[in-house]
Amino acid sequence: MALTRQTVVRNLWASPALFITAAFIAFILVRSDKAISIGWLLYWAGWLPPLAALVTCAASKEKPGTGGIFALCVLLIFGGVFWLNHG
Repeated sequence: MALTRQTVVRNLWASPALFITAAFIAFILVRSDKAISIGWLLYWAGWLPPLAALVTCAASKEKPGTGGIFALCVLLIFGGVFWLNHG
């Protein structure tokens, strides 16, 4: 299977799930001061792939689609949850 630009963009949209899961583990399961700092770092790093996908879509004049909107909404929702628990 050939690696196409569309496949790469789809994977960029899906990648926040990995960052959010890792941040959730750091916040909830580990619960040390260092883990909370790492959790925030992981959360903010989770914004980079969707932003790169957004730039790619804008450069090719495509709409982000449902996956893009979902990825950004999930990041916003979990950012709010993490902030309420550890802000």
